[in-house]
Amino acid sequence: EAISSYMRNLIREKRRCPQDDMLSGLAAEDSTGRRRMSDFDLISTAALLLVAGHETTVNLITNGMLTLLRQPEELARLKNDPERAPRLIEELLRFEPPVHFRTRIALSDIEIGGEIIPKGAAVVLLFAAANRDPTRFVEPQRFDPDREDNQHFGFGGGLHYCIGAPLARMEAEIALVTLCRRLVNPRLA
Repeated sequence: EAISSYMRNLIREKRRCPQDDMLSGLAAEDSTGRRRMSDFDLISTAALLLVAGHETTVNLITNGMLTLLRQPEELARLKNDPERAPRLIEELLRFEPPVHFRTRIALSDIEIGGEIIPKGAAVVLLFAAANRDPTRFVEPQRFDPDREDNQHFGFGGGLHYCIGAPLARMEAEIALVTLCRRLVNPRLA
């Protein structure tokens, strides 16, 4: 309720005094004077963008720091060579993704491996398990930023691929490199 109230007031302000930002654009009327989205849809979308983009990035950074504390040699390598960060982030997304699973509803009967998933059934997609699949990744239980062909599900896939992935990568890179440079002899308690 607090987020909805905040967003409602912010949307009202963006309509009164639009700026060059995404929320102003979503709240604006089209050329016929109609609103592009209902207030409910606009509030829901704005809250989703705020929460989804925040929580998952926090999880990526936190999982990343924990992994680096468990792998002190990789922590030292990142501190000495910040250019390694993009590869390290990709391996973190595979090894300790910010989202481990998603649920979906089958829109029709689906046959997988000789089994039928009936229309309307809940389906749980285990991204974290797919990222540790030994038929896809060599030594999947090992954290290896130098891993080749690291096509993971850290940001989902297909139609549901995370729209904020580039921003999350950049935020995680900045945060982890900064932590590695500023912390003196960090260790896992």
